Amino acid sequence: MKWRALMGMVILLLAGFLLWSIFSPTEAPLGDTPAESQEPRGNWEEPVVQVVQKVGPATVKIETTREVLVDQFFFQQLERRQGIGSGVIYRDDGYILTNNHVVAGAEEIRVQLADGRSFAGTVVGGDPLTDLAVVKVEATDLPVAPFADSNELRVGQGVIAIGNPLGQDNTVTTGVVSALNRDLLVDPRENRFLEGMIQTDAAINPGNSGGPLIDYQGQVIGVTTAIIEQAQGIGFAIPSSTAKTIGDQIISHGRPLRLGVLGGSLTPALAKSIREQTNVELAVERGAFITRVLPDTPAAAAGLAQGDIITAVDGQEIAGMRELSDAVQRAGFGGTLQLAYYRGSARQQVEVKL
Repeated sequence: MKWRALMGMVILLLAGFLLWSIFSPTEAPLGDTPAESQEPRGNWEEPVVQVVQKVGPATVKIETTREVLVDQFFFQQLERRQGIGSGVIYRDDGYILTNNHVVAGAEEIRVQLADGRSFAGTVVGGDPLTDLAVVKVEATDLPVAPFADSNELRVGQGVIAIGNPLGQDNTVTTGVVSALNRDLLVDPRENRFLEGMIQTDAAINPGNSGGPLIDYQGQVIGVTTAIIEQAQGIGFAIPSSTAKTIGDQIISHGRPLRLGVLGGSLTPALAKSIREQTNVELAVERGAFITRVLPDTPAAAAGLAQGDIITAVDGQEIAGMRELSDAVQRAGFGGTLQLAYYRGSARQQVEVKL
């Protein structure tokens, strides 16, 4: 009997120890890391994550204050309004690229970096025709976003947009290059286009304006600028090659280099339409057709006028406005161009100093 009682006690002790080992909390030894913390919490090697970590610090939030004239029943009064946009740090000594419409007319500009630092900003210069502007902050050793050659872009290429849509800081969206070389009419009264735009389906909303559009190598391929409000997934960005050229010119000369004309490329189909609708006889069917000459520009000083058709630059025939713009950029500040153009049926020549 004693033997049986002893065996029973042993069995009860073993059962108790087994239950205690199962249900008692275990403590990890000092210096050991719990097993679950050794498992990856996410795929940080994804291309989008890597690009955002690289370019995100160079994307800024731009807050503006401007006074606008508001109708109040039978009188008008000035009202202070706040605006929000985005920008991308272009040089480490404080130069930032953004949209002209973000900062135009602003009395106060505040630039907030992704790391929380905030600086007062001043406008170095702006260009309404490309919707680009340069803002300067007094800072050094800032994170800079590298710029790619946008001429190498291909339709279907993956892109990433970073900005502050509707005030939501540091928002990331993705998409593809939907189309290239789009011309976007932004001012029908002045026949003003944004030319050669990148079209993308990456989500762009108010507040994204001026932020970077980036490729999967972490390089800026465009500066976001506009959307079509009635559509979904149709946004536009200024190509990085254009943005870099205009930004350099504004920093160096305070203004972009241009001839000073608005218009389009004349084609046989367009020439036929003009003849039928206006009864205007055109002497040629190809060239850069001028619809407006901007005041205080080289074109105005040279006497060019609305309705002129430029057909050759320095003896080389051109097919349209893009070739004319390229010739201006090749000539550079202080350069001269020999332009051949038609005014009515008369062919004329003029030298333009840029």
